Amino acid sequence: MAGLWYIEYEKKIRPYIDLIDSLRALGLDKDLPLPTIAVIGDQSSGKSSVLEMLSEVALPRGTGIVTRCPLELKLKNGVQGTPWKGQIRYRDSVITLKSPDEVEEEIKSAQEDLAGRTGISSELISLQVESSCAPDLTLIDLPGIIRVPIGDQPQDIGAKIKDLIKSYIRKEETIILVVISCNVDIATTEALKMAQEVDPKGERTLGVLTKPDLIDCGTESDLLKIINNQIIPLQKGYMLIKCRGQQDLFAKTSLANALEQETEFFRKNVHFRTLLDNKLASFQHLSTRLTNELIVHIRKCLPVIQETIRNNISANTKQLEKIGGAIPEDIQTRVHDMTSKILIYCEELINLAMGDYKKEYNNEMKLYHFAREKFAEWCKQLDVVKIKLNEEAINMVKHHKKYSKGRELPGFTKYTVFEAIIRDQIQELMGPSLEMMKELSDKIETVFNTLAVQHFNGFPVLVNETRCKIAETCQKIEKEAENVIRTNFKMEGMVYAPDAMYSYKLMEFQAHSQQKGNNLTGNLNPDVQSMVVHLQTYYQIAIDRLVQMVPMVLRYYLLQELTNQIKLELAQILFHSKDVAALLHEEGDMAAKRVSLRSSLDRLTKARTLLMNF
Repeated sequence: MAGLWYIEYEKKIRPYIDLIDSLRALGLDKDLPLPTIAVIGDQSSGKSSVLEMLSEVALPRGTGIVTRCPLELKLKNGVQGTPWKGQIRYRDSVITLKSPDEVEEEIKSAQEDLAGRTGISSELISLQVESSCAPDLTLIDLPGIIRVPIGDQPQDIGAKIKDLIKSYIRKEETIILVVISCNVDIATTEALKMAQEVDPKGERTLGVLTKPDLIDCGTESDLLKIINNQIIPLQKGYMLIKCRGQQDLFAKTSLANALEQETEFFRKNVHFRTLLDNKLASFQHLSTRLTNELIVHIRKCLPVIQETIRNNISANTKQLEKIGGAIPEDIQTRVHDMTSKILIYCEELINLAMGDYKKEYNNEMKLYHFAREKFAEWCKQLDVVKIKLNEEAINMVKHHKKYSKGRELPGFTKYTVFEAIIRDQIQELMGPSLEMMKELSDKIETVFNTLAVQHFNGFPVLVNETRCKIAETCQKIEKEAENVIRTNFKMEGMVYAPDAMYSYKLMEFQAHSQQKGNNLTGNLNPDVQSMVVHLQTYYQIAIDRLVQMVPMVLRYYLLQELTNQIKLELAQILFHSKDVAALLHEEGDMAAKRVSLRSSLDRLTKARTLLMNF
């Protein structure tokens, strides 16, 4: 490439590749998949030779598994006449290379550091090469697929290699470059099968056929059928290349000479000459094709990458806020920070209990709403009880008239009978009122505990301590509320109403009955009639008191006093603890999770800036 065309090409192509390389250098591929070309192939398919010819550097060769870690090849076409540049990065190591001859040994050394002597590793080795002969291209070389382990290789190494390969090629952002030897049955190629599993329509897969010089004479037509998509179709199709053979390696044929020999081979071959003319054969056309495929793919993926970055930043920020994104390491600073969190938590409890909803809660969390529903049910229940008592008043009076009559003369009514009937009926309502109290108390404790987990997420000791304080305070306040309710029911047993109120209610009841034309007392004796009317009147007064009294007690104690007491208890929890450090100890992976989220946010934010400036 030279002249104005090369300069224009560099302006259009290089920025896209540099952008993705920069995003990958940030580590963004830990957060989301990036466009790339993954190179896969069965063992001895010629995969390493293909990469050597593309990069013009010697990669590790030998028997068995040669590539034992993912190898990122970042190739950059330099200006003609500039010296060759190379660099290897893995983990925290950065190795500057002086010549292409150093590449093979340094990669072997890096693989041994990461994967040991015979194993494999998913950790990435990055090889950056800048040369006037290299194409503008970035791709990832993956270990060759093996069927049977040999020597001292782990027995499960084949399965591990497949899992590693799938972790790359299953991503929609990955172009799959499948290297296939021409002298094997394409239908039995494991690499092509794996590509078909993740890309069944062949939309992301490009086949590269190697070793055309090793096929039997007369089988060229079969090979052409594959390239013409007549055997196993791929939308990106196939290309044919010829790498350096074993004799070339023994003769130390340079890569430049090998490229010339490859072109000459295709020109002279009557079957493959047309492929060369149609740009379906040779490394020159393959490198251009791969670069163009990668650029198109990058352009297609950029809007998705930008949207994913925005969504991930938002999600990570919310998650970091949830677990406490700014939890300090210093214990005193942490105490101050956590005290603020506890006070915020307590304020939220009060808001929920008082119905002051400052933000959206689901209905399960709205305590005041829950309490109002229970109080409404209590009101309806007492209305039903009032009607029932009025209807049963005659029978109760007749019963006492028959079995409780003493030495009094006819026409005299026993006040003790009136008192006994009232006391028995009213006391039956104490059980339901205490059940309502228990139901409300349990609901409050559940909601408070749920909020404790949300506010103090990641601090299990503090959450448990908070739960204990809530349980103790609930039990204490619930007992106080129960005592007040029981006392009120005892007072109701005294049978009392102000004279003026009682007289007014009595006349009101009688007038209402006459207006409805409903003589509730029937044709009873005057003393029985009088007792029934007085009972029905008093029920109105007693029930009206209970309708208000029980909810007011529960609202005061369980909503107002309970939340205030919990606030006082929790406000001092950090200062009265014998071991504050233990109280503020985070659960196992929470600190690591926070560090991971912060690192991710840092990468995503930098990536967003890069994309905005692109």
